[in-house]
Amino acid sequence: MFESSPQPEGLENVRLVLTDMDGSLLLEDNTIPDGLEERIDALESVGAELAVASGRPMYTLRDNLGPLFDKMMVIADNGGLVFDRGKLLFQTNLKVEDYRRMACVTRERGDFGFVCGIEGCYVDRRALAWEDFIRNFYSKCTFVDDLTTLDVEADKYTVLFPNNDAMDKIDSYRAEIGDEFSYACGGIMWVDIVPDGVSKGTAINKISELTGIGADEMAAFGDAPNDATMLENVGFGYMMANAVPEMRRHANLVAPSNEERGVLQVIDQIVAAHKAVR
Repeated sequence: MFESSPQPEGLENVRLVLTDMDGSLLLEDNTIPDGLEERIDALESVGAELAVASGRPMYTLRDNLGPLFDKMMVIADNGGLVFDRGKLLFQTNLKVEDYRRMACVTRERGDFGFVCGIEGCYVDRRALAWEDFIRNFYSKCTFVDDLTTLDVEADKYTVLFPNNDAMDKIDSYRAEIGDEFSYACGGIMWVDIVPDGVSKGTAINKISELTGIGADEMAAFGDAPNDATMLENVGFGYMMANAVPEMRRHANLVAPSNEERGVLQVIDQIVAAHKAVR
């Protein structure tokens, strides 16, 4: 556990707050902390807004957030999809032949693949033993015998590692599949593969272009390697106190842990800083 940073100067300049879900905003029981809606309203009252940036798919985030989904910007699939108050801003796609090739590699290695689309995902049937766990993250999934026969629109390919060794295996996947894709570990159990250049960080750059909010006017929160580009691309990059150790080199600040409602604590600081200069 890392020690939280003192409140930095300049929080009154923050116009967009981005937060990862698992290990950052969400509590350990996978629930949203009480008071989030009040923080969204408080940010809006000072001319700022909240965005969720997650490796989770859009349909699961819609279920997780409920009515709040239409009150904020949502980045899904590690930057592959962006919605703003329920409206699609942009999306990326994997070619069918590419995710079929990934599925061949995954099956040969004995791992479990997911072909991920906007409205649902397809999962290797051999992963049925982990169905309850999988549906926490992919609420709309269909188990199929052979992912290599699919011909569907997809923006992400994901591999599940039940032995918690995703970080050990990501480099070998990159070596076998190729550098023309982007790879990210969503914690210790998941590797996400998306089109080259797609990440939470590049999604932030696109959002900056579309909204006029500068990266130096953003604060972001994350705990895992798939959050690294997001934390590096904003003015206030907060790793959570409960983050994995390698995140230390990607963040310039540390927020209290997710169990301490660290994201909400820093939002309160941002709102107070805005009000202090008015």
